[in-house]
Amino acid sequence: MTNSLFLTTQIAFVILVFSLVALLWFGLKKVLEKMNLDEDKSNSLLHYVLLTVLFWISFVGVLAYLGFFENFKTLPPLIALAMFSPIILSLLLLRSEKFTTILLHTPMSWLVYIQSFRIVMELILWMVYRAGFFPFQMTFEGWNYDIIVGLTAISAGMVFFRKNRIRPYEVIIWNVFGILLLVTIVMITTLSTPSPIRIFTNEPSSAMIGYIPFIWLPGFVVPFAFAMHFFSLKQMYLFLKERNKQ
Repeated sequence: MTNSLFLTTQIAFVILVFSLVALLWFGLKKVLEKMNLDEDKSNSLLHYVLLTVLFWISFVGVLAYLGFFENFKTLPPLIALAMFSPIILSLLLLRSEKFTTILLHTPMSWLVYIQSFRIVMELILWMVYRAGFFPFQMTFEGWNYDIIVGLTAISAGMVFFRKNRIRPYEVIIWNVFGILLLVTIVMITTLSTPSPIRIFTNEPSSAMIGYIPFIWLPGFVVPFAFAMHFFSLKQMYLFLKERNKQ
């Protein structure tokens, strides 16, 4: 029963990861169509983004398969490279004028709605815990309240972005709250690894995040959630800046 449940969670997690990739591609495609870009330039950008994301996922997956992330004794842990590299990239994108143009054409509600994927993510974490491979503090039964963001994403998007009335300050508060929850679960997971800084000593540890496919949790899913918050906040900054000019 435990083995079959664990296999199910792995399959569900892989489906979630590639569903997010598909949503990213589809959303960008719609935005580029809205921008009326040259078709060749639009297709080139789409292919570049898709190949970059797939390369990163594959690269991190291969390193995990080879055991690169299994060593939690180093400080900082090697797994930090998998998580902070895409997070830093998303922050650098905020400084790009071309990316800012894309954000200006992206429906504001999309970057809030997409955070609803965290409901599925938290259910998967809970299933992995029930299978005996993650500690309880990484789930909503423990100290992980990240599911709140997922549960509120749809309603928040509907309330914050009603026709002719955008609530930028509420959006900012919601995004900051989501970022704080992400930081919290990252800290809990880090302090649950078999590392010199481990605080949560209950078994099992969170070492499973160093193995494929769960390496994509710190290597893709968490950075993806951070990025959507960052991009939404940049949209609100641009919106308030434009409104103050009027």
